[in-house]
Amino acid sequence: MELKNKNLSVIGLGKTGIAVANFLSRRGARVTVTDSKSREQLLEPLKQLCADVKIRFQNPEPPSDTEVVVLSPGVDIHSPFLENVSRKGIEIISEIELANRFNTIPIIAITGTNGKSTCTSLIAEIFGRSGKTVYAGGNLGTPFISLLDQGDADYRILELSSFQMEATSGLHPAVSVILNISPDHMDRHKDFQSYVALKKKIFARQTRDDFLILNQDDSNTRDMGKDCPAERIFFSTQTELGKGIFLSGDKIIARLQNSEQEIISIESLSRGMQWQVENILPAIATALLLNVSLEAIQQTLKNFIGLEHRLEWVRNLNGVDFVNDSKGTNVGSVCKSLNTFDRPIILIAGGIDKDTDFSPLKSLMKEKVKHLVLIGETRNKFKGILNGSFGYDESDSLEEAVGLANAKAEDGDVVLLSPACASFDMFKDYADRGNRFKTIVKNLEG
Repeated sequence: MELKNKNLSVIGLGKTGIAVANFLSRRGARVTVTDSKSREQLLEPLKQLCADVKIRFQNPEPPSDTEVVVLSPGVDIHSPFLENVSRKGIEIISEIELANRFNTIPIIAITGTNGKSTCTSLIAEIFGRSGKTVYAGGNLGTPFISLLDQGDADYRILELSSFQMEATSGLHPAVSVILNISPDHMDRHKDFQSYVALKKKIFARQTRDDFLILNQDDSNTRDMGKDCPAERIFFSTQTELGKGIFLSGDKIIARLQNSEQEIISIESLSRGMQWQVENILPAIATALLLNVSLEAIQQTLKNFIGLEHRLEWVRNLNGVDFVNDSKGTNVGSVCKSLNTFDRPIILIAGGIDKDTDFSPLKSLMKEKVKHLVLIGETRNKFKGILNGSFGYDESDSLEEAVGLANAKAEDGDVVLLSPACASFDMFKDYADRGNRFKTIVKNLEG
């Protein structure tokens, strides 16, 4: 892709937009960044831009001389201001697509509705421990475009969201992983089928030399890729597989490349990771398929404690485990978290609605949840699916919610913050919500 003296517009001055603009500028492109925010709102990001990058404030529409538009993940490709660009036939691409056109390193790509960050981070840890040079990024934190400047590597490992796949067409991973799929971001994607189609893009360019790793236990993923030439490998926590990675009793077993081996026992994992076996299995499969040693896999698994805000064990108080799952911002994630435990759960849930159907939670909550504490804007929507099936409290603050949950909890119970909603009605983001929860819990008196 020739960049020198070409007019490119970058939409959105967030972390990804800054990285893209500077990448293009350093390669001789004439770059304009547009954003709907004012100059005053963007003073800090402006300090990070190359001097020759032009800025258009309070107007996201690209200039008329634009030859290529690069979207930040937060910008919907169907935004009205892009209609004129599309009519003119101007190419609109994602940051992922741009970076892919300059990438020369094999890619491991992970997508799905839930568990992406944990699986991506675990793969990076395993490969790093084995002595391979890897750089991880994408939706995980470091934009793909920034990884290109981090030097040579054996693999680049990308967590990919549906937003990032909207204007991506040329990605070709050596290994692609789809963890699970359930409705999410329906406020952005027009329907569930469109959301699924974006996830499928991860394997659209794969060849017979590649691997596609899929979740046997998820009805939305198990039949994917039948027309893809890549070798399909399945993982399961519920079924013994003839080929793949699966859980057998307390043991993780791999049947790959005409051999069977026991990888590790569940009791050897950290407490938090014992609850996330579904995210561990595809990481093991990826490592084995790319010839990482069993020793490196086992040592990493024994030492990996998981990520913040994803089924993160916080404290045991009077026999009650407090678990921070603030990153559980959709119904599918909460369903998985509830199914993790075979003990009574006091669930703290609620926040900003993402046009999500809460009804799949109804029967599961009736089975798993001892008591519900509701916070945030979605309290009435939650109450609408309960029909008095079990008890609940409402709270205007997280401090009060934790206190109410603690009062209901008994020895052997789990107090679980897994909101099923975004956090912006009460918090800066899900991390702020999770950190507040941890602080409150740690300050509880026994």
